[in-house]
Amino acid sequence: MSVRTKEKSPQMLAHLTASPAVVSCSLSSEHYTTENAVCQDDVRNMCTECIELDTKFAPKRISSLLLSASYARLDEVSKAQRVADCGTFLEFAHAIDADGVMSEKGKLHTANFCRDRLCPMCSWRRSYKIFGQVSQIMSRIGGKYKFIMLTLTVPNCAPDELTETVQRLFGAWGKLIRRKAFKTAVQGFFRALEVTRNKNNGTYHPHFHCILAVPLDYAESDLYISRDEWLKLWRKCYQDESIIMLDVRMAKGKNAETENCVEALSSAVAEIAKYSVKSSDYLIKDDEVLTDDIVTRLCSALRYRRLSQFGGVFQDIALELKLDDAEDGDLVHLTDKIDPSLAYMIVRYGWSAGAYKMLDSYIKLPESGVNE
Repeated sequence: MSVRTKEKSPQMLAHLTASPAVVSCSLSSEHYTTENAVCQDDVRNMCTECIELDTKFAPKRISSLLLSASYARLDEVSKAQRVADCGTFLEFAHAIDADGVMSEKGKLHTANFCRDRLCPMCSWRRSYKIFGQVSQIMSRIGGKYKFIMLTLTVPNCAPDELTETVQRLFGAWGKLIRRKAFKTAVQGFFRALEVTRNKNNGTYHPHFHCILAVPLDYAESDLYISRDEWLKLWRKCYQDESIIMLDVRMAKGKNAETENCVEALSSAVAEIAKYSVKSSDYLIKDDEVLTDDIVTRLCSALRYRRLSQFGGVFQDIALELKLDDAEDGDLVHLTDKIDPSLAYMIVRYGWSAGAYKMLDSYIKLPESGVNE
């Protein structure tokens, strides 16, 4: 696409933040100039992300500030500052088509996320990323395998036992995936840790959610592992015969023809990909002492742990698709980055006085030499 400009160079347009470039609804190529600017409210009204900013980003941002305050009270100064700054600056890119029409829905283009394990903002973004990655992998291999949803639990533990219990849980998982029955039947897996807290008695419940890829004829073959057999295996690996809670089920869609389609399994995948720890479990309203105690225990238990993991064919496809690390990777571009061959309206928002406010906007022109 060829885009013409009037008087202003692309470099100047990209830096007009003090006097932002705001364009009319038609956004024809002749209007790519600040002289034709209209009020910022007109651009804001054309951007559907404003609703998402108010209903999703802002609540997460407020929760992140509560976590930052907890870190500050615990003398974790560096953590407190990083979390306090998380999500204060956001840019959304709105594609401009060949007719100069700007898309109402913008794609997050730039943000300053902290990647802290407990940060509510980053946990939310991470869960979306994991959902997308697992969905991509399952879509790729769905015709070759069936999927099992497996939840591995252990008895609730006292607060002082959380770190030790999580360590033991990971050790048991390592033993399980090396068992002959597992290695023979399971061709690949995704495993995610979740830790919940019982608000009535203060105990913790760490457990694993897993998606297992098995052969198409698994249920009719000698490879099949019943629920009782899974429980027996897990008890041996964790070395606790008192375990009684274990859930295993074949993932099915609405009918037999779609049972391997990720669209039909989206709710199950979303359940697996949810937060490792819900912020409501550790940010206790009007109780800073309890909040700080829970935050301390969770930080200790989760330190140096892989909260999620791919194995077998899941890992093979993740490498093939060049998926980055959901825990330490990019939390801005959850699916793909903006197309450099297109023009975009970049709209900037900043956090101020408890809400996101539009700062400015400018047009990012197509990069020269791309798809010419």
